[in-house]
Amino acid sequence: MIETIILQNFKSHKHTTLHLDNSRLHAVVGHNSVGKTSVLQAVHYLSQLTSRPFSAIFQFDRSPEYLVTSGKSNAHVSVSGFWGYKTRQNWGAAYTWEDRNNNWIPSCSWTLEGNNGKQNGWPSSLQEAPNPIPGAMGHTVYLKLVASNLAQAAYSDEVVPRVEYDGAGLAPTLDYLRGENPKVFDQIQSMLRQVIPGVLGIDVRRAKVEILRQRAIEVDGKTLPYEERREITGQEVVFNMSSGERLPAHAISEGTILTLGLLTVLFSPRKPSLILFDDIEQGLHPHAQRELIRLLKQILAENYNLQILFTTHSPYIVDELSASQVHVLNSTDSGYTVTKRLDEHPDAQWALQSLTTGEFWDAEGEAWVKQEPIGV
Repeated sequence: MIETIILQNFKSHKHTTLHLDNSRLHAVVGHNSVGKTSVLQAVHYLSQLTSRPFSAIFQFDRSPEYLVTSGKSNAHVSVSGFWGYKTRQNWGAAYTWEDRNNNWIPSCSWTLEGNNGKQNGWPSSLQEAPNPIPGAMGHTVYLKLVASNLAQAAYSDEVVPRVEYDGAGLAPTLDYLRGENPKVFDQIQSMLRQVIPGVLGIDVRRAKVEILRQRAIEVDGKTLPYEERREITGQEVVFNMSSGERLPAHAISEGTILTLGLLTVLFSPRKPSLILFDDIEQGLHPHAQRELIRLLKQILAENYNLQILFTTHSPYIVDELSASQVHVLNSTDSGYTVTKRLDEHPDAQWALQSLTTGEFWDAEGEAWVKQEPIGV
């Protein structure tokens, strides 16, 4: 489990530290452009390093100055936590960018109870870090789901399909679960009804899908690449609703399809250990928002190795959390991000005796979080 996240000179985060409580469910709140998504991105980059080198993650962008706080020559992101409950192992993992004579050099490092390691350069990664670091961070899923992508008919030639971070691939993943693990498929339907009572059931049917294949031909000894457009048979999701049967996904509300996408990821064959979810409340009625958080608590209670970190603007979501689960972000006059947990508010103890967590945050906002970060 992750206990601490530290961002130094990462985008607007001059020096941001998040201390996570032991609930394994954590909300990041604050006004627009304050750096909420950047927290998720920073952790996601680190998780990718457990399976790929810097050169693969940033293969199209070797200009980390866009990730580094303006005017700074280095950035550092570190995550620390523990693994196991009976025999606890404390671990830490980090990556750094450093500008050396207008040349950005990445490095990564790790610690595991006296076992320290570090690698420098674009080929470096956390792949050689000892267990449990790959186990703790290697099964991280970053989600910024788009309803239209989830609703789209899709095809996958993967043996085990998966939902992509933007929602692509939902239909083949559900089709796989229906065939290989019907109990999980039924569980997803049941939990979806818990959040959206109007859903009677879901199904997957065959559908035409247009795909692009990369091809190449030889002309006068030269290889010329081209794209081949083909129409093949894939799958699409349909819903049985209280308002009608066999309704295509694109005719269903945004909140319904987004909730289905999240549940499918949570119960996918490649079970995640960490979910990073941007804007969790999208398209959901306040009552459904509350039900979703209650459902996530239920799922967490049954999956001890799962942790969820999400961003939200909704007081209804925050209402279902304790103050220690809510990380409030604000911007200083200098433009840097600062953060405190809601339970650090000076009036939290007495105010929460009469207000819900969401009411308290809605009333106080973020202005009370204003201390300048270290070194400003």
